[in-house]
Amino acid sequence: MLFLQFRLGQDLCALAAEHIVEIVPLVDIEQPRQGAPGFDYRGRFIPVLDLALRETGQPARRRMSTRIVVIRSPWSDTDDALLGLIAEGASTMLRFEPADFAPFAQGPDGPVQRVEPRDLVPQEARA
Repeated sequence: MLFLQFRLGQDLCALAAEHIVEIVPLVDIEQPRQGAPGFDYRGRFIPVLDLALRETGQPARRRMSTRIVVIRSPWSDTDDALLGLIAEGASTMLRFEPADFAPFAQGPDGPVQRVEPRDLVPQEARA
């Protein structure tokens, strides 16, 4: 099974590729007067959640490996509700078996913890 590895603070995390619609470069995020920040994704505005800001209180560092991971909203029953996750170090795909996470798999850069979209996205960030 393929996983996207990314950094969340000092920890390495892995998100199953089955949850990912696309990984796009970090772009300027719009902050509308009302509603969640977001960006223009293929002609439609989708909300974005900065995982570093949520976890550490500091916004994600602007690096080449900081990407927006577009996923299907874990809080919607439809496939067209999308959400962007700003993730640092999101440039490596790894192959693991689900049983490798007990609770950490050994990746090339150290232990990696599997995360699920519902773990990353607070329910109030519904899309």
